[in-house]
This record gives sequence, C-alpha cells and structure tokens, in this order.
Amino acid sequence: MSVPKEMKITLTFDDGSQKEVTYRLSPLRSGDNPHQAGFVGEPGDSYTEVMEGRGMGFTNHLDLVAYSVAAEISKTMAFLKDERTEAVVVNKHTNPAVFAARARQVDALTAATAADPKSPFGGVMATSSKLTRETTDFLVQKNKKEKFVLDVLCAPGFEAGCAEMLSEVMKNLRMVDVSSLDTWEKINAGLFGCNMKWTIGGKPVITGVDNLSFFNTGYGMEVLSRRKPTDAEMKDAHIAWIGTKSIQSNSFAFVRDAVLLAQCGGQTNREDSARFAGERAAEFNVSLKGSAAATDSFIFDRQAIDLLHGIGVTTVVHSTRKLLTTGSLKPDEGIARAVDEFDMVMVRPYLIGADGQERAWRVFRHL
Repeated sequence: MSVPKEMKITLTFDDGSQKEVTYRLSPLRSGDNPHQAGFVGEPGDSYTEVMEGRGMGFTNHLDLVAYSVAAEISKTMAFLKDERTEAVVVNKHTNPAVFAARARQVDALTAATAADPKSPFGGVMATSSKLTRETTDFLVQKNKKEKFVLDVLCAPGFEAGCAEMLSEVMKNLRMVDVSSLDTWEKINAGLFGCNMKWTIGGKPVITGVDNLSFFNTGYGMEVLSRRKPTDAEMKDAHIAWIGTKSIQSNSFAFVRDAVLLAQCGGQTNREDSARFAGERAAEFNVSLKGSAAATDSFIFDRQAIDLLHGIGVTTVVHSTRKLLTTGSLKPDEGIARAVDEFDMVMVRPYLIGADGQERAWRVFRHL
C-alpha cells in the first residue's frame, strides 16, 4: 500500500455548520498485527513520548485508555471525599488487568499487582498523577527480582530522574507524558465528541463518547436489598462500576478496598465472565470474600446470584431491568429474594436527567 501522510475528516451538521480536523500521520512500529501497517495521527496538543524505547505499536496507543480509567478512579475517590486518590492501572489488550487506589501512588501499584502477578507483565501502566521516585524504585526492584517489564508507562509528568532510571532496566520501555490532558473532556474527547469504527463494506459506525461519570453527572445509587451497604461497600460499588465500564462488554469486575481483585469481559454471557474471573482469582489465591461485583447491564436470574455468593461476593452492582422499554421485572424479583436470602447488598446505579427524571445507566464497552 502507498503510505498515507495525512487524513482529513469533516463533519457536516443538520444546521449546515461544519467541523473539520486534519491529522498528520506517522507510521507505527506495527499495526494490529506485525503484518499490518499502522499509523497514528498528530492533531497537535496531545500526549507526547518521553522515551521511545522500541517505538509504539497500534495496541500500545489503544491501551493508553488506562490513563482514562486511572483519572476516573482518582476523580471519583476525591468526589466521594476519600483520601485514596492515587490510582494506578495496568491495561492489557484494552482491558484493565489490575488497578487500585491508595493515598500513596506506590501503595496503589503494590496493591494492584498483588491481585494478579501474571497479567501486568508487558502491559501499559498509567498513573493518575506524576510518576514518583518511590514508584520508580518499586518498579526497578521488581524488574531485578522478577524480570518484570512494561511495554508502556503513561503518566501526567515524571519526577526528576525517573524516566532515565526505568529506561536503564527496561530497555524497550516507552514512556508517555499526558500532562497536556488536564481536563476530563480532553482525556475523553474523541473526534468532535464521537467514537468511530468501521464495519463491513467500508461503512463507519459512530457513537458518542461515554464521558459520564459519578463526578460530572447527576446519578443515584438505589439500594434494592434489605441490608444496607456500609460506607466501604458503597465506595467499592462505585469503583466496581468504573471497572466494569472499562472492560469489554458482558463484563464483571470484582473490587474490594478499592482494588480490582478479578475481572473478565468479552464473553457471550455474563455468567461466564463471572465464572472465569472467579477461576482467575482462585489461580492467584486471591479471595473474593467481601467484594463488590459489578456488571455492565443487568443480571438475568438468581443462578448468577448463587454463583456470586458462592465465590464470596457481598455487594452486587447492576442496573436491573427497571426503565427498560421491553422485558419484564419478574426475573428481578427472584434475584432480589436471593440477595436478601444471602444477606447481600444490591445496588442499582442510575442517571438523573436534566428534567429530574431517572434514566437507565448501562455501561457497555463495545469499542
């Protein structure tokens, strides 16, 4: 193929107005696979590579969404008036493999990697704040003891000497500075507020960027169970909801004490996602007892509650069938009875529109 140098996109709106952007294209080390070409656009003010390592590939850029997850967790914890505002996320293949929030960045990384010692290897790590010397020292020691490496490290700035220290032990590491992305809108801007993918026949399929979160929209967390959540359980419900929002659709995220203990998504049913996540936790000897389990839409029947209870979950977060235009609430009655039978907590997140009316809140991630 001839090498493209520039891409121009114009959107024309129904009022006749237009928006246009031109991207200068630079070749990537590889596309989605080594036999595919890859390019990245440079529209101007965006993230910059501090250390190039062996060069960024297509999926490396996609996995920088880890920074969006870290920022969302951090902003949410601050909104909830929790001191654990330092978030660390490691993404693998566009899903968060591990994450945690703590008062200190290095403690967040320690807690995150303790839940899964395998998946973060070769991942894309993002921190919600400037990379600290403490965190750098931890990564250097982890490399020396375990040969641990990352593909990319992304942060809104680096304390003096950190980039150089890491490049000495992780020779291929790429480091990306996202300091210029200093607002939630810049992090999740998309193209004119839209995300685009291509389907068969060369047709673009467009959706609006999902930039709604707890800290920037009206929302409610309705407790549907007989037992009311503790403050800690409700905070974990918030973070688990962010987790499931960040994982490929049909997702389940298990969170306790602001740490992602296990996750799974991309399956053809949610029960498999929950089951596989539980098996992964068992492999790493991670207990899910007392965790909050969130899924991106609703749970179908009480068998799922039986499964979740069996692996130790005490808080279930899902949007239920309420406010659906089709379907029935009858299955949810059996789910609610099972939750109460096991003395669990069930929470329904929902949005509050500008008119004050409730709207269903589902967080499918298909892109």
